[in-house]
Amino acid sequence: MLNNNIKTDFGKMPTILPKAYLKESIDALSKGGLPKGFYTGVKGLDNLCRLDKGRLITITGVPNYGKSEFVDFLTTTFNKKYGMKTLYFSPENQPVSFHLAKLMAKFTGRKFSPESYTPEEMNAAVDYIGDNLFFFNYERITKLEDILALSEKLIKEKGIDIIVLDAYNKIDSDKSVGEMETEFIGKLLDVLCRFAIKHDIMIMLVAHPKKMDGSKNLTYPIPSAYDINGSAHFFNKSDFILTVHRDIPKDEVLIRVSKVKFSHYGKQGDCRLKYDVESGNYYDSTFDPLAFLDGDSNEGGYVHTPFQFPSMSVKRNPLDVEVSCYKGASDNIGTPIKLKDFLLTDRFKSIAGEIRQKATPEERHEYKKVKVHDIPAITISGLFNTRDSKGLVSPSGLMCIDIDHKDNAPETMAKVPSILKSLPYVCYASKSISGDGYFGIIPIENPSHFRQHYNALEEEMKSYGIIIDKSCKDITRLRFATYDDEYYYNPSASSFYLEVDATQPLDRKQSRQFVSSSTHSDEDRVKGEIEFLKNNSISLPDDYDTWFKLAMSLSSLGEKGRKFFHELSSLSSKYDKYECDNQYDEVINHYSGDNEVSLGTFFHIVNNAKNNQLTS
Repeated sequence: MLNNNIKTDFGKMPTILPKAYLKESIDALSKGGLPKGFYTGVKGLDNLCRLDKGRLITITGVPNYGKSEFVDFLTTTFNKKYGMKTLYFSPENQPVSFHLAKLMAKFTGRKFSPESYTPEEMNAAVDYIGDNLFFFNYERITKLEDILALSEKLIKEKGIDIIVLDAYNKIDSDKSVGEMETEFIGKLLDVLCRFAIKHDIMIMLVAHPKKMDGSKNLTYPIPSAYDINGSAHFFNKSDFILTVHRDIPKDEVLIRVSKVKFSHYGKQGDCRLKYDVESGNYYDSTFDPLAFLDGDSNEGGYVHTPFQFPSMSVKRNPLDVEVSCYKGASDNIGTPIKLKDFLLTDRFKSIAGEIRQKATPEERHEYKKVKVHDIPAITISGLFNTRDSKGLVSPSGLMCIDIDHKDNAPETMAKVPSILKSLPYVCYASKSISGDGYFGIIPIENPSHFRQHYNALEEEMKSYGIIIDKSCKDITRLRFATYDDEYYYNPSASSFYLEVDATQPLDRKQSRQFVSSSTHSDEDRVKGEIEFLKNNSISLPDDYDTWFKLAMSLSSLGEKGRKFFHELSSLSSKYDKYECDNQYDEVINHYSGDNEVSLGTFFHIVNNAKNNQLTS
C-alpha cells in the first residue's frame, strides 16, 4: 500500500525533490513500517508473496490452465477480506453472464446452477456484485487510452481498488509506424505502472506465453516471464510476476512467483494449491477441508467461509466504526481510530512476539502485566470522551468476548478457532497478545442493553463448552493490540439478536448517556455543544486536520451541517465565509458517498477542548 500519511502533493513537487519532502517520507515510513501487502488467507501463498496497491502484477500461464480463475479468486478474496472493488476488462470471460456465474460461486462456495440459488439470493448476489465489481462493455471499448480514461473516472466515483486486464493481447493501442514491438510494449507497460502508482491501485495484467509444445499426456513446461508473447519487458517492468500452472498428474495448481520487486512483499518461489471445482476457490494442498468440517485441526489451511450477500439496506462492515485508542492501560483520554485500521494490520507483530517468546503462559501473563502501560489498546464497544461509563460518546454496536486458557481446558481451547469461525454472528476472531487465548468480536442488536447481551452470549458459549471472561460485560473494557497472521474476518456477519423488553431499564452504567442521547436529536445536541463553546469562550485546536475532521463529521448531517460548520468556524480569528463554504463543499462533493467519519468525532473533539480548557 502506498504511504498515504504523506501530506505533500508529490505531483506538484519540483523536478528535484526537496529535503523536507524526503524527511517527511522517511518519517512516515518509520512510523508505519514497510508495508507487507494484502493477505489472501492461503498460508502457502501468503508466505511466498503478498500483492499490494500501486503495483503492476503480471500473471501468465499456459492457455486454459487457470489464469483467469486465479485472478477472480484474488479479486473476490480481497473484496471479502478488505472490501476492495474491481474493474474488469476481460473479453475472454464472455458472455458476462458466464463470468458472473463463476464469481458468484467464488463468493458463496456453491457452483452455479438454476436450482442452487433462490430468487432472493440471486437478486442479492447481483446487487452486491453490481456495487463491488464493474465490467467494461467490450463491444464498445478496446483501446488502452479509453480504458484508462474511463478507469480514472470510476476510481473517483466508485472507489476502484483493482483493475484487471485479461488479456493483454485483447487491448488495442496505437502503435507508431516503424515502431518496434518490444519498444511499443515497454512504453505501454510504463503507462500502466505510472497509472497504478498515481491512483494507488493494483493492476492485474494477464499475458499469454508464446505457443508451447505439450507432451502426449497434455503436460506443458512451466512458462517463465520471458516466455510471454511479445517482449521481455513484462519481466523488467512488472512489480510482481506470477505463473499459474496445472500439475495434472498431482491434481494440483502450482503458483510460481518469479519476481517480487521489493523484498518486504515476499520472495521468489513456488507453492502448490488445491482447486475446489465447486466454488472455484483455492486452498493449501496440505489442507483437508473435510477434516476441518469434522472438527480436526489443519495447520496452515484455508477455510472458505461462504459469503452472505448483504442487501442494499445493510449497514457497512461492522469493523468500519470509530472507537477510542489509548497509548496503554494507564491512558484515560483516547483518540478516535477506525476499528478495522487497528485490527487489520501487522504493525503490532513485534509487540506480540516480545511477549510470546516467554516460555510459559504464566511467564507471558506476568510479562504482559509489566508492559500493559506501553501497549496500545482500544475500547471495542464504543467511542469515549474519557474511559468511563459517563464518557461514552457513541456505542460501536459491538461486543468483544475473551476466551482464556486459564478458564478453559486445553482440548476446548484447541476447538475455539473453529467454533468462532462457524458462528454467523462473529465478525472477527484472533489470538490474544500472549498467544494463549482468543477473542471474538460480535455485532449486537441493542447496545443499550449491553449486559443483557453479554449474559445471553455467556450462555450461548457455554453450549459449546466455552467459558468467556466475565470482564467482557464492561463496555469500557480495553482490548490490547495483538497480531495473528491467521485472523478471521467476516464483514458480512449477522448481528447477535437479543429480544429485550422495551419496558426493561437500560444497563445502569449506560442509562445516563443513552437517555440524554435519545431525548434530543443530533442537530439539537450539536447546537447545544456549539452554544456551550460560545458561552464559555472555549476555542478548538487551530490545525487543518481538526477542521477537516469537523467538516467530515458534520457532513453526516448533510446540508444541515453547513450552518453548524460556519458557527464553529466563526469562533476562530481566521474565519472566512468563502473558504468555509469551499471546505464544506469539498467534503460534501467528494466524501459524502463514502464518509468514514461519524458524528461522534465532532463530540469527541469538542469534549476534549472542553476538558482541556475547563480543567487548566
